[in-house]
Amino acid sequence: MRERLFPRWGAALFALLPLSEILYTPATGQTVYAAALASLICALVCAGGARLAPAWQRSHVLQWLLALFSLWPIVTSLARMGLFLHNTVFSTRPLWSLILILTVCTLLAATAGLNRCAMWALPIAWLAGAVILLSGVLTVSQMQPAHWHMPGSALPRETGQILLRLLPAALALSLSLPERLSGAAARGLSAGGALFALIALRTTLLLGTHTAALLPYPNFSAAGLAAIGDFARHGEVFFAVPLLLCELGRCAALSCVLLLPFSHSYGVLRLSRRAKQ
Repeated sequence: MRERLFPRWGAALFALLPLSEILYTPATGQTVYAAALASLICALVCAGGARLAPAWQRSHVLQWLLALFSLWPIVTSLARMGLFLHNTVFSTRPLWSLILILTVCTLLAATAGLNRCAMWALPIAWLAGAVILLSGVLTVSQMQPAHWHMPGSALPRETGQILLRLLPAALALSLSLPERLSGAAARGLSAGGALFALIALRTTLLLGTHTAALLPYPNFSAAGLAAIGDFARHGEVFFAVPLLLCELGRCAALSCVLLLPFSHSYGVLRLSRRAKQ
C-alpha cells in the first residue's frame, strides 16, 4: 500500500501546532494580533518547506539534522505540559513522573507512524475547535469591549516570541512530509492560528490585560467563567483537555520525525520489507 498523507489529515496535523500554544501564551492587548500574524508567517514558511520536502529527504545527512532539530520542540513541549499539569491539577505528584508519563504516551503514539498521527489529528482538531468556540459563546455576555486594544509597539516583540515557539515544530513537520502538501500545511496553520487569535481576544475581553498579567495561564483561567451549572462547574478543565491532546499529537508527530532515520517509513515504526513493496 502506498504511504501517503491525505490533505485533510495533513491540515489537521498542522492545525494542532497553534492550538498547542493556547494554554501557555500570556494574554495582552497585542496577543490577538501577534497570534494571527505569527501563524500567517509560519503558514507561508511551511508552505515553502513542504515544497522542498522531497528534495530534502533525498539526503540522509539532512534527515539526521532534521531529526536532531525536532528534539528541541519535543523536549520543550513535554516540559511545559508537565509543568502545567503540576501547577494546576496534579500538584502533589512529582514533576518528573508527569513528564515520564507524557513521554511514554508520546512514544507509544509515535510507533504508529506519521500517517496515523495525522489521521488521529483530525478528530482532535475538530474537538479542540468546537470546545474553543463553545467557550467563547458561553462567555460572550461577560466580555467587556472596553478591554479592546489597537495594535501597538509591542506587537513585533510578541509576534517574534510566538513565532519562536511555533516555527521549529512546524518547519520540522513540513520538511518531513512524504509528498507535497504545501496547501494543507498552510490551511492547517491558518485555521489553528485563527482559533488561537480568537481565544486570545476572548481572554483579553473577559479579564482585561491587568488581570490576565497576574495569572500564569490566563487562557485556561478565563475558561472557568464558562461554567454551566453544577454539571460543568470547572469549565477550564473541559477547555484544557482537548488542548493537551493537541500537544500530545504534536509531540507524537515530531517523534515520528525523530524516528524517520531509523524507520525509513511514514507508516509504522517497524515496517516489514514486504509491506514497503
